[in-house]
Amino acid sequence: MTLLRSVRLMTAVLALCWPLLSHADLDIVVTKGYDTQTKIAVVPFFWEGSQALPERVDNLITNNLVRTGRFDPLAPAKMLSQPYSEDGVFFRDWRLLNQEFLIIGHLKPYGDAKVEAEIALYDVVKNRRVVRVTQVVGVHQLRDFAHSLSDLFYERMTGVRGIFSTRIAFVTRKIVSQQQYDYRLQIADADGQRARTIYRSNEPIISVAWSQKGDRVAFANKVGDRWKIFIQDLRSGQVNSISDVRGYTSAPSFSPDGRYLAYVSSYRNSPEIYLYEFQTGKSERLTRNSYIDTEPSFSADSKSIVFTSEKGGSPQIYRYDLATKRTERLTFEGTQNLRARYSSDGKYLVFVHQIDGRFHIASMDLATRDIRVLTETNLDESPSIAPNGTMLVYATQRGNQGVLAWVSLDGQVTNQMKSDFGDVLEPAWSPYLN
Repeated sequence: MTLLRSVRLMTAVLALCWPLLSHADLDIVVTKGYDTQTKIAVVPFFWEGSQALPERVDNLITNNLVRTGRFDPLAPAKMLSQPYSEDGVFFRDWRLLNQEFLIIGHLKPYGDAKVEAEIALYDVVKNRRVVRVTQVVGVHQLRDFAHSLSDLFYERMTGVRGIFSTRIAFVTRKIVSQQQYDYRLQIADADGQRARTIYRSNEPIISVAWSQKGDRVAFANKVGDRWKIFIQDLRSGQVNSISDVRGYTSAPSFSPDGRYLAYVSSYRNSPEIYLYEFQTGKSERLTRNSYIDTEPSFSADSKSIVFTSEKGGSPQIYRYDLATKRTERLTFEGTQNLRARYSSDGKYLVFVHQIDGRFHIASMDLATRDIRVLTETNLDESPSIAPNGTMLVYATQRGNQGVLAWVSLDGQVTNQMKSDFGDVLEPAWSPYLN
């Protein structure tokens, strides 16, 4: 998204409307994975009940692992056996099939609308069980259970914490009539399922951000002649706002330590970066110039902010040190660089990078300042990094439709998420939620 387009969006009129609505899930398709993948067999879990369960836990785990691009699951039809208990596991059979890991499971009814589950992960190469989970789960919590198992197994196999139990917020846009749109702010599982609407408007919804604990979501809205930043508590539904006497406030960003919210305000005519302190309720102006400063985002240690500014002649990314109050320009390559976000370890930035008239998502190694272009599409915007730093979600175009896509931080894995509702925009990846 160009800076000019961002500013135009900030002047759009939003109408308040807060009903919770159902929404069709997003479909995720893996378009590119790693050349070398881990071989894994997820045996169909044995279910003792007489009625089908609402969720197939084994399928959910398989799909989660496939989306990372790191795993190559064995088709059940090619399995020599399908054990559901440890005494049925013969490692030599799985080695003959060149498998590296094995997952088995046994589910049985437990009281009213509950399931007793025993799931285990095995290292075939080392002839040992890695972990076994025994748990009683409500039948309507099976999807959450599958995501938590996926997190656990992924971490045991890779050494990196899983992100399957996180959430993604995004905006959908659908044409209602020739001059009217239906915009919805939605929250879904990281796999695009169970999307629900928390905000609805007939004007653009912009600048979506998660709090450090994942219990609040901030976004921008115009009410009457004033722009406001709204902060909604996702548990209680309570809504608070931050606004200035005149002009607009937009582009909120929570600090990881929970103390501050960085945002943009045009109170002094040109858009500048401000810092709001939750404890005192006071705001401090950080940047002071006649150029457009926008899109602030905190570092992982809450000690600095990156933002987009035109003061160098074109939109570029700058870093503001909160202790010294000094500003440093970070990007010099490309026509424009916009909407930067830190990785969770603070070693990288991801941002929108314009080169040869096309907008891609790129990453920068902050130690070397080397830039790597991660995406191959041409109208990419709004990158947001997963809390484990391995993947990011961004908005792009497929045909004439706006869609969300995933890409790994090394550029090796890409997925796309399509919605039946219309265009999908403005993604924001939640932090860890447990």
